[in-house]
Amino acid sequence: MIKKYLVFYGFLLLGFISRINAFVFTYKPNVNKNKLITFAPGGLTGFYTLGITSYIKDNYNLTNYSYLGASAGSWNALLLTYKKNTTEIIDHILSQGLPDIYSNTKSVPNLLNNLKYYVEDTYTADDFELNKLYVSVYTFKYFSFKPRVIYNFTSLTDATNGCYFSSYIPFITGNIKFFTFNNLIFDGGMGKFPPNHIDTYFDIHTSMWGRTFTNKDRFIYPNDPNYFKTLYAQGYYDSQINKDKLDLIFPSL
Repeated sequence: MIKKYLVFYGFLLLGFISRINAFVFTYKPNVNKNKLITFAPGGLTGFYTLGITSYIKDNYNLTNYSYLGASAGSWNALLLTYKKNTTEIIDHILSQGLPDIYSNTKSVPNLLNNLKYYVEDTYTADDFELNKLYVSVYTFKYFSFKPRVIYNFTSLTDATNGCYFSSYIPFITGNIKFFTFNNLIFDGGMGKFPPNHIDTYFDIHTSMWGRTFTNKDRFIYPNDPNYFKTLYAQGYYDSQINKDKLDLIFPSL
């Protein structure tokens, strides 16, 4: 069994190692005139924050905003860059992509892989404003951990790879996400997020509307195939009833 997993991760490493040259790392996002919205880690409860994300995109003008996500939040950030109505892509994933993904997925790592390939197979880079996307990771170099940001995605595969690397959940999908001779890349949520040195305009996270989630909610693969839809609906509804707060933060469409 151990040999089987070593072979699997060996091929996974070889498949992704050629992508590192496509990434550009920075210490702090250069968002210029744009304001920065951040999406915190949350494991599987990222589907709850996805509901928040969808509600905000449906009701507010986000032309002058950029997005930084870590771990599950990186996927929220990516989907928010969708050029059309975000509800369209999310509904498509939840109603068409996710049922097939769920039936063929038995663990969080498999869910992560299948979601990545589903997005790549269904959409193209032209469907997204990838110039607005920033993905948080942690790198280990010279015996220290540092928060870094990946940006300047030039293809959809680069973007999904960035989200995949940022979502490498410690002790769930493994400890080390990606290796080069210069860096060890770890889950973007392993430290404080957003990092202290990054100025943000608005932070989206699972407890922002008063709900509490356990580690089981975040990391244990559910038996209920409707679990993800339920989380998404809760996030959307909670945002709707807090519309008065969001009205003070974002301009209406």
